[in-house]
Formats: sequence, C-alpha cells, structure tokens
Amino acid sequence: MTRRCDDIDRYFDGELEGDARAAFEAHLVECAGCQQALHVLMQLQVATGPEAAPAAPVISLTSRKRRGWWAAVPLLAAAAALALYLRGPGGGPELGHVPEGMSQEPDARSLTLTPTRGVEARLSFAPADVHRDYAVLRAGGAVAGEPIPLSELSRLEQAGELRGLAAAHALRGELAQAQAVLLRLGPSPDRDSDLAALALMQGQAEPALALADAALAAAPEHLQARWNRALALRELGLPRLAADALEQLAAVDTPAWGAEARAQAAALRRSPAAREQLFADVQAAGAALVERGEPIAEATIAAAPSLVRLYFYDAVRAAPTPARVLALAPLAERLDRLAGGHVLGDMLQKTAKAPFARRGPLAAAYAELALGRGGDGADLAARARAAGQNDIALGALVHAGRARADLERFTKLAESTGDPWLRMLAAQERAAAQVDAGEYAAAEATLTAARALCGPGLGYRCARLELAHAELLALMHRLTEAAAPLDAGALRVLQDRHWGAETTFLQLRAEVARLRGAFGLARAITGETLLRLPDAPAARCRAERHARDVLAGLSIVALDVAGARRELQAASDCELPPSLPRLFVEADLARMSGDRGDLDAVLAGLPALRAAGLSPGEAALAAHIEGRARIAGEPEVGRALLREAIAAARELPRSDPHALKAMSFSYASLVLDAAARGDHAAALGLLAEEVGAPAPTSCALGLAVDHERSYSVALGQAGPALGGLVTRTAPVAADESLVPADAIAAVRACPEVAVFARPPLSGRPGLLPPEIAWSYRVGHQSLGTVSKDMSHRTFDWSSPMHPPRPRSACRACPRGQVRATPPRGC
Repeated sequence: MTRRCDDIDRYFDGELEGDARAAFEAHLVECAGCQQALHVLMQLQVATGPEAAPAAPVISLTSRKRRGWWAAVPLLAAAAALALYLRGPGGGPELGHVPEGMSQEPDARSLTLTPTRGVEARLSFAPADVHRDYAVLRAGGAVAGEPIPLSELSRLEQAGELRGLAAAHALRGELAQAQAVLLRLGPSPDRDSDLAALALMQGQAEPALALADAALAAAPEHLQARWNRALALRELGLPRLAADALEQLAAVDTPAWGAEARAQAAALRRSPAAREQLFADVQAAGAALVERGEPIAEATIAAAPSLVRLYFYDAVRAAPTPARVLALAPLAERLDRLAGGHVLGDMLQKTAKAPFARRGPLAAAYAELALGRGGDGADLAARARAAGQNDIALGALVHAGRARADLERFTKLAESTGDPWLRMLAAQERAAAQVDAGEYAAAEATLTAARALCGPGLGYRCARLELAHAELLALMHRLTEAAAPLDAGALRVLQDRHWGAETTFLQLRAEVARLRGAFGLARAITGETLLRLPDAPAARCRAERHARDVLAGLSIVALDVAGARRELQAASDCELPPSLPRLFVEADLARMSGDRGDLDAVLAGLPALRAAGLSPGEAALAAHIEGRARIAGEPEVGRALLREAIAAARELPRSDPHALKAMSFSYASLVLDAAARGDHAAALGLLAEEVGAPAPTSCALGLAVDHERSYSVALGQAGPALGGLVTRTAPVAADESLVPADAIAAVRACPEVAVFARPPLSGRPGLLPPEIAWSYRVGHQSLGTVSKDMSHRTFDWSSPMHPPRPRSACRACPRGQVRATPPRGC
C-alpha cells in the first residue's frame, strides 16, 4: 500500500472533497489493496445497518444460493455501487440488512469487481454475471484484467467453487488458469458456455461458436451461452444473425442485459443495411447511366468505384450517339485516375468515331439486353461482330451467358482491348471452361496468372477471380489453400459495397466449413444468407432453395430427420430440377424414415435432373443416389445401380470429385447392405476391395459409419468374421470408442491386425489396445490411381456429401513402427 492508502478511512467517511477525492478515486481504480480495504469497510457498514452508506468505486457481489436473481441497491450517483446480494426465490438480503444467522464475514463466493467490465463475454458464475457497462481498457492490445484480490480466489478454491474460481481468473485476465480450472469440472452447459467466453477473450470466434452451440444443445435457454453465441456470430462476420440472436435474448434477459443486447443488435444492423442500400443506389444510378446517360454522383463513385465501372462499360456500349459516348468522359477520367493509365479514355475516343448509322441500332438493342428487358444476346453478338462493333459483341456474349460457347473468339476480343478488366473477365471464363472439362490444374494456372493483373479500381473483377479460385480449390478439397483467395475476395466486395457478391462469398464460406466438418459454422453462415435474400423473385427463390438444401444436409449429419424434412419443405422448387445434394438428402430420408414419399421424391427428381444434363461424374453420382434410395426395398436393383456407379466412376479421372463421391458412397452402401444381411465376410471383402487390397483371410478389422448406422467386423486367426451393425442416435464423437469388446477379443491373439476403416473413421489413433499391433490398410492399386494434384488434400468425413479420402493421405505404417510406440495406427 502507498501513503495515499492512508486516506481510505477519510474517503469512506465522506471527508475527502474536490481534487483530493478525485485523486483518491483515480488511485483506487488501480490499487487492489485499497479496494479490499474498502470492501471490508462496506461489510462493517452493512453489519451496523446505517440508513445510508458512503459512495464507493467498486462493487462487491455475493451470493447465498445458486438459484435466483440479482437485487441491486444503487448507492452512487457517479462511478460505483455497493454490495449486491443474490436474492433467492423467496426473497433475499438487501443492503443495510443482515438476516438472522447470516455471517457478517464476506461470503466465500464474493467477487470484488470494478464498476465497468472489460470483458464483453458473459460467465455463468452468478456473481460475475451482474450487468455492468462494458468499457474496454486495453494495454498493449490486450484487455486489462480486473484487480480481484488473491484472497478471494483463495476463498473460492477452499469452498470448492471452481466455476467462481475460473470466473475470477478470467476477469483478472488469467485465461490459461481459467481454462485449466474449467477443465477440472465435468461436462455441463455452464462449463461449455464459460469455455466459449474464454475463446472469445482470446479472439477464437469459431471455437466459441462450437462451444456455445454445445451448451445450448443441452440447455436451449442458457442466457450466458446465448449471449456468447451472439458475440461469436458477430466476430465471424454474420451481423444479421447475431442481431437476431441478441434481440431474441433481450426479450427474456434482465433489463440491463436486455438493453445492451438491443443496442448491440441495432449497431450490428446499421452497417449491412447501409451497404445494401448503397448497392441498390449504385444499381439504380447505373441503370440510369445506361438508359439515359445520367451522370453518377461523385459520392457514389467514391464509395463503390469498381461497381460503377461495371456499369460504365454497359453505358458505353448502349450509348446511341457519339455525344452520349463523349458525355462519359468525366467518369472515364475519374476511373482511369483511380486505376492508373488511360485505357477507358482511349476506349471512349475510339468508340465516338464509330459509324453510328450501323452502331446506333445495335447500341439500342444492347441497352435493352443490359437493362434486363429481353433480347437475344447470341444474335446481337453475331450482328455486332458483322458490323465490326466488337465491344458490343463481347458484352452481348456476357449477358447471354455465351462467352464459353465461343471462348476463343471471346478471349481474342478481350485481349485486343488491352484493358486489364476485360482480360481478367476472359480469364475467368476460360478457367470456368477448363473446370467444366475437368482440367483443374490448367484452370488454377489460368486464375493465378489473371490475378496478377489486379490493381486499384478493379476490385470487383479481382474479387470474381478470387471467388473462382477459391471455388476451384474447394472443389478439389484443398480447403486450407482456399482460405486465402476466399478471404481476400470477401474483403474486396465488402470494401466495394457489392452486396450481391457478399452473399456469394458467404455461400462458399459455408461450403468450405461444411467440407472441413465445421457443421455449426456452416449452419450459421447459411442462416445469415437466409437473412439477406435478393429482392428479385427468381433469384430469391434460387438462393433460398440452395440455403435450405444445405441446411437439410446438415440436419441429416446431426441425425435430425424432422429438421431435414422441414428444411426441404420450406423452399420452393423454383420450377427447376432438384439438385444432387437435395436428392442425396431425400435418399437418406427414405432410409432413415421408411417413408415411401421420400423414395418417390428421389425417383421423380432423378429423371428431371438427368434431362437437364449431367457431367459424367455427376451421372455416376446420380446412379449412386438411385441405388442408395432403392437398396432397402429392391436390394438387387439397388446393388446393381451401386455397382454401375462404381464402374462409371473408375473410368473417370481421380481428380473428378463427383466420381470420387460416387465410388466412395457406393462402397459404403454395399458394405452396410452386406452387414444388414449378416454377411460379414462379404462386408469385410468390400472394405478391402474399395482400397484395392485382397480380401483378408485372417487378422483383420473393418469399420464403417454412415449417419445413423455404424458397423464393425473382426476376423481372428481362425473362425468366421464377427460383425455388429448398430443404429446410432448421435453422430460419431471424436473420443468415441469404435471397436466393441468382442471384436477386440477376436483379434487379440493376432501378431498384427490389418484395419480397413472407411471415412470418417480412417486415420484415427487408438482403435485397438496398445498391446495389439495393427495398421491401416489402404492398398497400392488405389494409391497408384490418385493424381498428383490429389495427393495433399485433407478432408473431414463426418458428412456423406464429402468425397472420399485420397488414398495417399493415409499410408500403412511399417510393421516395426506400428509395434514400436503407441498410439497404434498412423
């Protein structure tokens, strides 16, 4: 303590005034000793029961029961309040009154807190969850901890109040200690919610979301978990979903927390609403520029320059006279200055010299096409080329979606302009054609080269390249690599206020999250997209249908049949054939529910999808879906379709993700079909066949899981294969024991056990006890067919919508290595 601490009694008695009082209060904020001394004085004052108490700059929070609500007696007009006691259901102690039998000493669960909080997340320990205004105090970039005395931590530990001890450590900024204490507790919603709070304090929003979701799965009304989940959604860039969550929480929380939640929600809604409005304003201004040549306001150009540039090209092509072309010169100069160079100004001068007797009618037709009023883009492109108006021809091909139909000519037209914007557009179309042809490596090279053209003022075009690159990497399941272009493009469209493209990036973020097994995150991102559907009816219908299909698939992963059905029923068919993911979900519903209507939906949707046109890989996957749906009721037909899917997939490049899915999922269905028939030798043979290995004759273990079904089969040194098919009620847990005791007993005498495990079980350590030597078998035939591009992919296998693990990702361990050190397996 310092000499200033000698003023504690005079301060408590109200004898310090003016500058002396202010100086002591400033000292008090930093001095834990004075805070503790003041706390003791306050307790003594409570014990003697005065009618009024002096002001104090800290809050002492004490509880007598775990259940109850906070009752506060405000004693300050400025910066503090005094001793709040937890009031039980039948009433409780208030300030200035000590009930009979209550100790006059500080309660073991008390916490001495400052008037404002420096932690935004909420902790489940009631004395730490009283509302205080949020005021971030940062020192060196970190949130400053509260000066909770060590004596209070000691009391909490002695009382066995571990949640309180963890809360105290967290509020002091000792996050590692707080986590260690929480992990000493058994699993509970409170523990998961507090771990979510710690994750938020460390800037780890995705783990925080998963932990909050886990807490809410067990206790849906858990206030602190709901608050922490909303903060995680906000930090993950999902503002509307976070705002909805906060507003729903405000309706049931305490008035103080509710007020903060409503204020947060309002703040979260402002920025997206402003970007959405600006996007609409740019669209309206762009349409007026194209239709009538009306200038765009400088503020609009400054806010979204590359989006304005998108309309500039259409305005030039749609200008019916040289005067209208030249009227665009100020805008061209502004955009050229931003990007560097004079390519747009040169284009205007060249266009103004065109023969408008021929160009004028073409420009008028182009205006109708660009404004969405109809027209035949392919015909217009042909007429424009014949008239030598190549810029109109290029634009007409884009609006008609025909750029890839005449890609060589389109690329030549774009490259001839020297305009990096148009060159990037041509590269994007070329890469898309290469993806369609299965030339993934070539597509990646095209996109990488085109991204080198990015520069100031070209944000929208660069973002489209980054989106295409991220989509390609996700398609190839190079998910870690997909993050960089995905994040870069998302930031570009956010900065350039392209609201529609923001949603497209969100959809891809959800897909990447799903593919890596972050199902809660995928569900949250998809929920955000449902809160930002476009206004145009057709686009709105397609966007909602896509989101509902994704959510239905995630419900299947969670074994929520009713939820999957609700999602499928919530969306219109948009007068379009069903998607492959939707049919996959319906096939699983048919098996899991036994409802004939689900099977009928699959069998009705497949012909429509096939008639719309499928790639060879998609056709193989469609054959799998039909076999998957039919095998329960028509086993011979189903098995034949699954074999057909496998045969078709084997003829396709291993880089085709649809072919990989068709093959992997078909083997899964055949294995589980054999298991259901009790033919465990056949099931084990199929597991070996899938990886190109001979059927084992002894000392083998097979494992498979497909949503609600899990299967194990063991073959000892002698005797028949021993198998068990289990109907699950929850997805496979990370630490779940997968091999039953009878299977372990069957292989215990083996010198070494060959393990054939299907995704998502392949690669797990510790399948068998350490005294049993074992290794995964992946075969050599399959390894030889995997392309170089596939050799470094990583997958999560919790969803049947994922393609199979490339065989080179998990190789058999050398015999000596397997026996040398635990855990067994590699």
